[in-house]
Amino acid sequence: MKSARPIFPVLFALYVSAVLFCCFWHFDSLPDVGRSFLGIPMDKVVHFIMFLPWAALAWLAFSWNIPAILLLGCIFAALTEGGQYLTSYREGDLMDLLADFLGLAAGLLALLAIKPHLKVCKR
Repeated sequence: MKSARPIFPVLFALYVSAVLFCCFWHFDSLPDVGRSFLGIPMDKVVHFIMFLPWAALAWLAFSWNIPAILLLGCIFAALTEGGQYLTSYREGDLMDLLADFLGLAAGLLALLAIKPHLKVCKR
């Protein structure tokens, strides 16, 4: 499972680091933003967006197959939500996990749609 371009594993590592930062950092003094977007709670929108790039970045970085991308993404999402549940300053939420899974699924569908047209990953 070798990446065609060495930058993709680095981008994937940065992405995973950013998700972990967003999931576990103390965000005490952020500006107040709208509570919902199109009737969807804003924190669920954020979770969806955080997990949207997983499929494309995992495929670009490691050429994982589709089941591996989905399984490892779901495990990562579950671990981040479970980890939040274990902290004293964050909450684990099943609806956040559902938003994570929906972001993973949407990203995977987008990858499947554009994958036949990508040539950047093949040497």
